[in-house]
Amino acid sequence: MKERIGFITFVTLLVAVLGVIAPIAWDYYNAKKDISLTVVSRSIVISPSAEVDGLKVSYKGIELNTLSKTTFLIENTGSRPLLKSEVVSPIKIEVPKKVKVLDAIIDSQVPSNLDVNLIRNNGVVEVHFSLLNPSDKVFFSLLTDSNKLEFSASARVAGVSELAVLDTPPKTLTIWALLWIPVAIISSLLALVSLVGFSHYPQEYRIKRALKNNSFVVPDFSSIEEGNMWVKETFYFMMESEIESITNHLSELDRSGNGFTKDTIGKIAIKTVEQSYNNLIMALFVGGVGLFGLYYSLNTMGYL
Repeated sequence: MKERIGFITFVTLLVAVLGVIAPIAWDYYNAKKDISLTVVSRSIVISPSAEVDGLKVSYKGIELNTLSKTTFLIENTGSRPLLKSEVVSPIKIEVPKKVKVLDAIIDSQVPSNLDVNLIRNNGVVEVHFSLLNPSDKVFFSLLTDSNKLEFSASARVAGVSELAVLDTPPKTLTIWALLWIPVAIISSLLALVSLVGFSHYPQEYRIKRALKNNSFVVPDFSSIEEGNMWVKETFYFMMESEIESITNHLSELDRSGNGFTKDTIGKIAIKTVEQSYNNLIMALFVGGVGLFGLYYSLNTMGYL
């Protein structure tokens, strides 16, 4: 066991835990499932006032006096994915019996590869999906022979209390979502810091292998400056406090006036290297936390 943790290492781990892991753990604990249906727009394509003697308008063979288009938005407004297996009863939009649903059209999807289908059965339109991740959106329109579409909507999804029917699109990027911006920044910094550990590990591996094989060689020093330079160039993969234990030993040998004894220098080097932190393990931990935190925060804000 090491007697103490270096200040930089301690701060890095503290930032990783408090700045990334803690918000993610809190979000996961407070996560919820939710889905909404919003009326985005209503428009009249054909109205009775536009009738002209001798003019007949039809849509797919059906003669019409009135035609309206109502556009809806379905969005996963929760923080957890919604799966097909969790849908007990799909989203259903039901219109009055006197109204005919002439067509149901998917206008756009975010992302574009969503698997969504509209099934029209008389006055009921069902929306089926295989997966809706947080912030996924589906825009679709219903064409009806009415001036203003009145409807009722329902759904039964595991973990969702009820389908939220709204008049304006929900604001998914709230002030709480903006709090994930610092998490994304800290995560990016952690990922960059881990690159230092990865770049130092090859030298650490070479030195440890040489010490294990008894092939590590301490060169001859003509001055304390030359010895300190060798230590910094050879053991740069260790923390400053760990390197100081070797340079302090060199200083003691220099003050004694008995020269630089390779045997004692080699022993203190071996002891220090054995007690030093493994750069690969630290880099994997810090880099993993950083990348996961960056992915989680960007996904929560709807960028992935």
